[in-house]
Amino acid sequence: MATELNLSGQTPLRAQPERGVWGPAGVPSTRWKKFQRILVPVVTVAIATGLFFLGRMFYLILTGQ
Repeated sequence: MATELNLSGQTPLRAQPERGVWGPAGVPSTRWKKFQRILVPVVTVAIATGLFFLGRMFYLILTGQ
């Protein structure tokens, strides 16, 4: 027995919320996904570097150096 993956059934497209003609309207484009693959590691490294230097600053202040 096959599972029915289309949960909307026979309802017309205009009755289905947030759906476009070719599928869901909120799906990110391929260009945006490629950009995110570069952006996420860069932001992660930037945040880690910032936290490192913030911790170093507090350490130097607390030790009086």
